[in-house]
Amino acid sequence: MKQIKTLLALTLVSVFVLSACGGGAATEGAPESTQAVETEGAAPATQEAATGGTVIIGTPQEPGMMNTLLTSSSIEDAVTSLFVEGLVSVNEKGEYVPVLAKELPTVSEDGLVVTWLLKEGIKWSDGSDFTCDDVRFTMEGALSDLSQVSASGYRDIESLECPDPYTVVATFGEVYAPYLRLFAYTVPDTAGALEDMETWDINRNPVGTGPFILSEWEPGDHLTFTKNPYYREEGKPNLDSVIIKILPSREVGMQLLGTGEIHALWDLTEANFPELEALKDQGVSFVSTVTGENELLSLNFGNNDGSAPADPASNPHPILYDLKVRQAIQYAIDKQTIVDSLLYGNVNPGNSAVPVGTFGCPQPVSEFSVEKANALLDEAGWTVGADGIREKDGVRMSLKIATTTGNQLREQTEQVLAEMLKAAGIELVIENVPSDVLFASWESDGMRDHGTYDIVMYTTGPSTDPDSHLYSSFHSSEIPTADNEGTGANFSRYINADVDAWLDEAATITDTAQRKDLYCKVVEQINKDLPRIYLYERLSIMAHRNEFQGLKISPTFVDFAWDSANWTLDQ
Repeated sequence: MKQIKTLLALTLVSVFVLSACGGGAATEGAPESTQAVETEGAAPATQEAATGGTVIIGTPQEPGMMNTLLTSSSIEDAVTSLFVEGLVSVNEKGEYVPVLAKELPTVSEDGLVVTWLLKEGIKWSDGSDFTCDDVRFTMEGALSDLSQVSASGYRDIESLECPDPYTVVATFGEVYAPYLRLFAYTVPDTAGALEDMETWDINRNPVGTGPFILSEWEPGDHLTFTKNPYYREEGKPNLDSVIIKILPSREVGMQLLGTGEIHALWDLTEANFPELEALKDQGVSFVSTVTGENELLSLNFGNNDGSAPADPASNPHPILYDLKVRQAIQYAIDKQTIVDSLLYGNVNPGNSAVPVGTFGCPQPVSEFSVEKANALLDEAGWTVGADGIREKDGVRMSLKIATTTGNQLREQTEQVLAEMLKAAGIELVIENVPSDVLFASWESDGMRDHGTYDIVMYTTGPSTDPDSHLYSSFHSSEIPTADNEGTGANFSRYINADVDAWLDEAATITDTAQRKDLYCKVVEQINKDLPRIYLYERLSIMAHRNEFQGLKISPTFVDFAWDSANWTLDQ
């Protein structure tokens, strides 16, 4: 462990140098969602909310579209959250909460009919009434050929009826378990003809029900949002306006945050912690939320020769197919040391496929024990060679690990992992590749899809509803093969009949408690079988000046403005 401590000390110096030079860690992989907000160093909220003022939020990205049916980037989703609202939303704790609906929807006994009761008296920012007709139009827009949003769930609705202006009744052809994710945004039915969607006026001059409305857009420089005069809460929003300032880079944003020329900076990563620490004395804090994503290791059960077996038992990986080996690898990894040394203790060690949210199943952090790791490998017949690396039947215990090139945090994590595993007689060889290689599709000979890897490290996780993520990642039908043309994200080639059955059952019921129980069984089994080893939970981070109060980012990644009506600015 002395070598590891020395490496970690050197790595810490490297992190601070890289951060000062603008190095950052990007989240790679399939983003998906949740948990409570943590605020570092923020000034205490005043007893009585301040009113008035303009908050300036910096971003190195610029939106191009304000119509949520056509948005396709994170910055567009982030900015539209100032004025777009849905029937339900996700709060800072990862919980579903009603917004334009009076309460969460009710579901019929057979799970096929979902009913929303809408709040009455809500108006769009153009003064027109918000009713069931707008909800129906939103569904029709999502199903339009021109729409850029997912039609998942909407296409399962056989009919959507409006028995009165404030009641929405959707009848599904089959049970759609993640029904709560539907209508997370709404579009006014006055927007225009669906076939003209690409030329709608609201694409640049949006209409919403939220607290703010776009009043000025200077391309390449800024967008100004002012109070929605028809907002339903009297006296809200507290602020007079919000300006989204387009910046040349994140590094410039850090400088402007320190000087007070902007009040907040969007889209930071864990690699920015040293810079944030340095800005504390200049009145800068940050809010963060666990997204539900993990930085993880995916272990290949099948042979890494590209044969892509549907069942790894037919052509197993010579080292990783053995459960005792996978258990030993996890025992040899000190997750807490990684978190404390590389991430400054600001994240949680990972140990759950669904760590937070409505369906969250947090698990105890896996035990760190080099002794147990060595004992398991001894039991499995792996003997230590002259150079300290184990061997068995002529096979050297040497594994290649790959992640995205140019990501300093990940490269440092790999170096630490290599030293930790070496203590158990396991050689870890680092061979990183560009992101377009690591995440390449089946048609492009993707290494994950074709199984031409030992271990890959990347970030992924469930959205607020984990159905899609868990099914795609762990159901045996989702193993990419030549027969299914690479469909699915079960890159480990993991097969467990119980997991399949639990996932199949969860997709056919709508009761949240029952579904959570089934998903927790999946999570616990994954931790026993170890197709993946979870290193640490990823964060969504936003920096802000202490005078800007009330910022609560939602674990839906981009929705930083879900509670913007309550923002205040001490002037």
